[in-house]
Amino acid sequence: MTLRAVAVATALAALALPSLAAAGPRSGAGAPTAKPSAAKAGKHAARRHCRQRARCARVLPRPRRLTARRPLERMLGVGPGPVTDPGAGPAPGSDSPDAPSPGAPAPPRFVSVAAREFSLTLSRPLVGTGAVTVELRNSGEDPHNLVVSPEGTHSPLATFSEIDPGTYERRSVSLAPGRYQLWCSLEFHEGLGMSTTLRVQ
Repeated sequence: MTLRAVAVATALAALALPSLAAAGPRSGAGAPTAKPSAAKAGKHAARRHCRQRARCARVLPRPRRLTARRPLERMLGVGPGPVTDPGAGPAPGSDSPDAPSPGAPAPPRFVSVAAREFSLTLSRPLVGTGAVTVELRNSGEDPHNLVVSPEGTHSPLATFSEIDPGTYERRSVSLAPGRYQLWCSLEFHEGLGMSTTLRVQ
């Protein structure tokens, strides 16, 4: 081979090397990929399992401490107590509704009755037992009188005279504990509404 032929072959080789380097192995779908070894796969699975356990520990709430449940009665503020019969009367030694409580001041023994067409108005609905001063005051335009009798009867315990408008009359009446009807005995006046009830205790 002559020197000229050697030079030509060398030039051709120099031109072919860049093209071969460019056409070398490429990463792609057709290129083979190296598979991880079994040891590396086990390490990755262990790490993934640990991360999952840590995440679950953060999400799940801590268990509460159980305490003894209180009885329903204590929670509602009620408890066992004496059972009473609604239909039974007051227990022995208990006061009746009209009886004054121990230590309470005695009710006053004065009541004023205002008479007008057609009603009777008491200054107080309750007075004390004994001698009670009853005042009839005519605040209307017609004459009126007053009768005091036990409730449910028309038996007079005291009768006031007929008085003119703008005048009044007072009387002392002895009254025992109970309920009394006060009414005007003039014709038709009671039926028109001139009647009321006074309690005495």
